[in-house]
Amino acid sequence: MTKGELVQKLARQFPGIRREDARIMIDLFLESMKEGLREGDTVELRDFGVLRVRTRSERKARNPRTGTSVVVGSKKVPYFKQSRILKAMLKSKPAE
Repeated sequence: MTKGELVQKLARQFPGIRREDARIMIDLFLESMKEGLREGDTVELRDFGVLRVRTRSERKARNPRTGTSVVVGSKKVPYFKQSRILKAMLKSKPAE
């Protein structure tokens, strides 16, 4: 599902909301989540999951072209942990 499809679904679900207003609400929601993660907060969406930032430690890697060993510095990466409800829902649905 794309952001555009989400906007359409929100606008259909609530006829009093224009598509442009739905887009603004979704953009605000996503921007708030990004801001929280940027500040190191945990973003918890009940019955869906938890988003947080983890720090990946420094490691050695190999340049595939030259074969030389390089050090990749530590970096922050997003991490998502699904809720039990989401996990059960996905588990119960047969694969397509």
